[in-house]
Amino acid sequence: MTALAVLSDLHANLSALRAVQADLARRNVEQVLVLGDLVGYLARPNQVARAVARSGWPCVAGNYDLAVLAGGEQGVDDFLRRGIGPEPRAVFAWTERRVRDDTRDFLSKLPHEIELQTPAGRLVATHGSPDAVRQYVYPDHPEAELAAWLERAGAAILCLGHTHLPFVRRVGGGLVVNPGSVGKAKDGDPRASYALIELGAEPRAEIVRLEWDLDAEARLLAEAGLEAGVDRLYQGR
Repeated sequence: MTALAVLSDLHANLSALRAVQADLARRNVEQVLVLGDLVGYLARPNQVARAVARSGWPCVAGNYDLAVLAGGEQGVDDFLRRGIGPEPRAVFAWTERRVRDDTRDFLSKLPHEIELQTPAGRLVATHGSPDAVRQYVYPDHPEAELAAWLERAGAAILCLGHTHLPFVRRVGGGLVVNPGSVGKAKDGDPRASYALIELGAEPRAEIVRLEWDLDAEARLLAEAGLEAGVDRLYQGR
């Protein structure tokens, strides 16, 4: 049966990305889809963007990717969480200064949505929701709207990221999957999270959690002057 790995919210965490890559190689999974937010939060945005670019994996633009491209107050106002505090602003400013031209060029070419034809039917992937890149779709999102998105796209599978909270929901005859975050968990479990979808006539999905070198990324955060993010990294928050 064909397997597809869905990754999201890598957020400049090269250690976590490497752990996922190793797990995919162990499982012999070759089809991979990325739901954006390659940069932000952690300290290796250029390395993560380069790794995704070299992989050739289809990837959509995340709200943080778009914020960095827009830059400054416009980036914050248009693409980041409304009312963000001084610490997230400091991380954004640091990221904006460090992102190289080749990373910006790669991010600027990412689409807002990807459609794939699979053995299970059409799969639609975006970062936030089909309506807005920074809309949060949580595990208890109203089923009626999930069903409407599936129907509007004529999709059997809808893949969404952005919240960093993984879930798999059967909605009518379709499947809605949020793989959680590879790079920056927010559900209290600091391990990397991704989704593995079996693309049969009745598609199924599971959430995979993996350990990664947390100490290495925490050390890089501290060296970058972003110590405020270290405790939350260890807490998975």
